[in-house]
Amino acid sequence: MKDANDPLSLNERMKITSQKAKRFLVGRILTCAIACTFLCAAGWAQAATKDAKAAKQEKENPVTTLKIVVTGGDKNAPVSNASVYVRYEHPRFLLSPEKIELDLKTDLEGIAKVKDVPRIRVLIQVVKDGWKPFGEYYQLTKDEQTVEIKLQSPPHWY
Repeated sequence: MKDANDPLSLNERMKITSQKAKRFLVGRILTCAIACTFLCAAGWAQAATKDAKAAKQEKENPVTTLKIVVTGGDKNAPVSNASVYVRYEHPRFLLSPEKIELDLKTDLEGIAKVKDVPRIRVLIQVVKDGWKPFGEYYQLTKDEQTVEIKLQSPPHWY
């Protein structure tokens, strides 16, 4: 039944509306799929760039694993729970160097370990009650470097 004012019947209008809705949904789904593809591609590219930068930085600024062995006394007994400070300046492009300080403690064997220290000149200081404080600069040159430090007894005060 057609109305004089209504050129399309109700069924025809429903068909047109459902077709428009389908086209609209398909368009939205395609748009989302394309956007996801671009976002994933950008994420992969960024991850690849970060990996390349890390590899390049590793070549330009090699690092070392530092093992500090602290002994003391006449028998070279390990000094446990000693405070070990590793200080160095990390160079930065067009900026003043960043001052890095690592605070470590020795274990029961008198060993303190630290990874990823740049191969530059570092200051190693050791402080322990009952022992003379120690401090000296070391130039790191190897992938894994061991520094042996022998603490001395403090001078006697009269």
